[in-house]
Amino acid sequence: MKAPKLIFIGLDGAVDAYVAGEVAKGNLPNFARLLKRGCRMTDLRPVHPTITPTCWSALQTGSTPEINGITADKLHLSGPISNLVSAYNGTHLLAERFWEAAAREGMTSIVDCLPVSGPRKSELVWQMEGTSSNPGRMVMPDGSREYVDIPQQVWFFDQNKQPAASLKDVVKVQPSGVKTLADGLFELQVDMSAQDANRHDLSAFVWQLEAAEEGFALKFDDQVIPLRPGQWTEPFFRTRNGLEFAFRFICVALEDGYLVFGSAACYIINRAEPEEFAQLLHKMPPTPVHREYLFFANPKTSFIAMDSWNFHMQWHIEMFRRALKVKDPDIIVTYMGDIDSVNHFFWPELSGAKKTTPEHLKFVQENFLKIYEIADRFIGYFLDEVADENTVILTVADHGSIGLPEERDINAPLEKAGLFAYLPGTKQIDWSKTQAAHTGCCHICVNLKSRGGIVPDEEYEQVRNRIIAALQDHMRGPDGASYLAFAVKREEAGFFGLGGKRTGDVVYGLTAGYTAMTVHAEQIPSAVNAFGSMRALSLLSGPGIAPESVWEKPVNSIDLAPTLNTMIGSPLPRDCNGRILFELLDK
Repeated sequence: MKAPKLIFIGLDGAVDAYVAGEVAKGNLPNFARLLKRGCRMTDLRPVHPTITPTCWSALQTGSTPEINGITADKLHLSGPISNLVSAYNGTHLLAERFWEAAAREGMTSIVDCLPVSGPRKSELVWQMEGTSSNPGRMVMPDGSREYVDIPQQVWFFDQNKQPAASLKDVVKVQPSGVKTLADGLFELQVDMSAQDANRHDLSAFVWQLEAAEEGFALKFDDQVIPLRPGQWTEPFFRTRNGLEFAFRFICVALEDGYLVFGSAACYIINRAEPEEFAQLLHKMPPTPVHREYLFFANPKTSFIAMDSWNFHMQWHIEMFRRALKVKDPDIIVTYMGDIDSVNHFFWPELSGAKKTTPEHLKFVQENFLKIYEIADRFIGYFLDEVADENTVILTVADHGSIGLPEERDINAPLEKAGLFAYLPGTKQIDWSKTQAAHTGCCHICVNLKSRGGIVPDEEYEQVRNRIIAALQDHMRGPDGASYLAFAVKREEAGFFGLGGKRTGDVVYGLTAGYTAMTVHAEQIPSAVNAFGSMRALSLLSGPGIAPESVWEKPVNSIDLAPTLNTMIGSPLPRDCNGRILFELLDK
């Protein structure tokens, strides 16, 4: 195969200082190779808000949210302010992506699972999904985000291998039903009633489980699969209504019983475009998806999540091995979202923002290293099997992570000011009494009559002034200090890359350490404190980039796409408003 001109490796939430620290300890050998190969940018600032879809949209288009239209995690496009659509849906992106600009010059690409990257717009692009990192979710041809997913499948048995409620040794999850058929023989039940998959009129899969000397045996369709404690089964397939699903099961032996966990993904929905690409991946066993995070926070079951994320990484490598046997792309774009999943669980403890026991801190530290080791092996595949010395490689994160001393409900200041109301005794919004509400991270919209709400349009300015005053008055920590960095009206938001119809009537930013959505989202891109930083990981190498160099000057994430296209001789994305980093290229 011919080495590509460019490899773009997206690592969601990867933290620059953590990578540098572990490399210095002798860990993460492939990250170390990247550091030797090129330049580490220590002050890469994401766009605002610092949330996944806005940040990846900026990185792939070289444009600010006002330009590319992905202004939050959820978008209000029209109608009542409760009408929100997912910003992960790539059809809402208004700007040209860097690989689409390259396609205008005849360059080909394989784009793998990067959020907001699909569906494809050029026949020169092979596209794998595009709204999620999980092979089980995708953008359908009409642009909608499709889920065909089997509900949670978790069953508990006591030490005598009899059905039990949730065991005290594990995270408290609601178990699925078990029907006893005979002594030691059970029917495992799955409730399909309230799931997205029900739209496809799927009947429940019926499983039988038999107690065995070593664990259990799973029985279905004349097949018998041993469930030995601590071992995943090989993937196997079953079909419902023409949709083919892949399953993996695991049995975990705990002090007070057994946990049986079944994870599933719909193979048919693991779609790639064009059909040639999809056929190439036919019957490629998907990884477990969607449920493993339930067990991550418990040391006795965290391996379920870590194994699943490792399977996931291996799935992507196998996909590329198959694709690169038949196609020599100029550009490879790939993505791994699991580091940020670990951030959301444990960054506060790792950073010291949240106190914990020495034993739990050791568990947290071990799991942080494990998830970065998975990413390290992923990077190693591209360095060893795909790239050559002339390949431009960018390994980049969308945002950083900051410890969370206190989580804030952004509607609370509005409620204190009489602008917002819940239905009595609930957390459901009472729209008949709500004049303004938080609609997406950092965005607040006025519930105008012209939008189907209650506020007369002539009172629009008055309500916006009240919103800003409420944020200024009530966004204060226990010490009385404000954690509001700014709050401005939509038309004033251009100084940080927002504005236009997809921006809330009032937008705000928070200082480091406070948020409404845990370790990243509303914090301003330059936020930094003793417990972390919003700066993102960025390692760039290729012809003209000085090896083993460190660039400490501020760089904006929108600068990377035009720089990459310049390095590979491609036109810039049509809508980019970032700059080319000539000072790096001159090296």
